Amino acid sequence: MQAIRCFVAVEIPEGVQALFSPVQASLRSAVRAAGGGRASWTRLGNFHLTLQFLGDVRSDAIDEIGEALQAATATQRPFSMEIGGIGAFPNLNRPRVLWVGIKQGEAAVTRLAEAVNAQLARIGYPAEGRFHPHLTLARLRNRINLGPQVHLFSKYDTIDTATVNVNEIVLMRSQLHPKGAVYTPLKRCRFSR
Repeated sequence: MQAIRCFVAVEIPEGVQALFSPVQASLRSAVRAAGGGRASWTRLGNFHLTLQFLGDVRSDAIDEIGEALQAATATQRPFSMEIGGIGAFPNLNRPRVLWVGIKQGEAAVTRLAEAVNAQLARIGYPAEGRFHPHLTLARLRNRINLGPQVHLFSKYDTIDTATVNVNEIVLMRSQLHPKGAVYTPLKRCRFSR
């Protein structure tokens, strides 16, 4: 049985994704100035908010996963989220991932993730650790310290017009390639309420 690498996400409209290009350009300069040469930057078209990463799943399990996701969305109402605020995992002194967070709507996104996690756990896909809603801007390969650049990060506490109306979730296939990941929607589940 073929394995398919999958995750559940909220898609981000391309108009909103385009707002991240100048943010990434500014952060690229900060990363270079801090001595970080190797980084993988998220490409336009690949931004999303992951609710749960499933990893490799059997192709014959896709319908069952879709049914679980539909059960999760049956309890959800549409909401808006405003994207803004830059951070790093684990922190700015040892960043491995640079991200942009959710300024408004974080509670609604968290409730959505909890509903998805609960339904997927019922069919054998337990959630991984604590949920922190974010969109990945870059993955850093070199060890650097961006703490001295904290002023740059506060510049993006708010990103004008970076508001997303959320009324569905997507089961996404992820195919890894040398030039970056390719994401393909497998199932779309609209909110029922």
